[in-house]
Amino acid sequence: MSLTESETHVGGVVSESDPRFQIAAARRILHREGLDSQVGGHVSLRVPGEEAFLVTPFQYFDETLPEHVSKVGFDLRVIEQGTLPASPGINFHASIYAARPDVNSVIHTHARNMSVLSTTGEPFGVYYDYASLLLDEVVPWTDDPNLVPSEEGELMVAQLGGKKALLMGHHGSLHVGDTLERVTMEALIMELCAGYQLAAMAVGGKPLDRAIAESYRGAYLKNAFREQMWTANYRRLLRSDPDLFAVLVQG
Repeated sequence: MSLTESETHVGGVVSESDPRFQIAAARRILHREGLDSQVGGHVSLRVPGEEAFLVTPFQYFDETLPEHVSKVGFDLRVIEQGTLPASPGINFHASIYAARPDVNSVIHTHARNMSVLSTTGEPFGVYYDYASLLLDEVVPWTDDPNLVPSEEGELMVAQLGGKKALLMGHHGSLHVGDTLERVTMEALIMELCAGYQLAAMAVGGKPLDRAIAESYRGAYLKNAFREQMWTANYRRLLRSDPDLFAVLVQG
């Protein structure tokens, strides 16, 4: 989705198409599919026409409501404070948006399968056909506790290059892309496929032949697989997360 001029301000009217509502929905979808990060991890969305982004605070993913989301500048100045304080751990979001005009959404999680896979030293591979959507798009990253946040962001940008994801050693993963829906689904797919990869590696399984993986990727892109997954997962929220949809009535 793209942010429009009718963005919600804290206490204002909330619509289902509001970017803050969609960010909350994305977080809850990720939680449902096992990508919660305790109170760490963030989902953000660029504000078009501004050097700013919307971003979630420290909280469990299934707690997120539109009112919790803050608007933050690339200089990390809080422009519009949500009802929960903006997180201090979002420097690299700003660095990525500033350096990658093609990126409109950034997601960071500490999901279990990706975190475990990152400890093995093995690259993310196509052991399950859905992983073909991330063929050649995942690069490794190792945290350096000696870096200051601004330095870390610049190095993460350099490591990503034009790719879609970082597999972060002993940590989790980072995902970037053009829409919130696609990035959310790519994070979900990568976690699912990391689980298949770990299980396959344990029994001596081998990755899919590259030519076949490329064929799968073409078919999934042609048939808007990520968009279909988003729509299906969003429908499930209508049943599982009534507190999120209650804000539409309250607004």
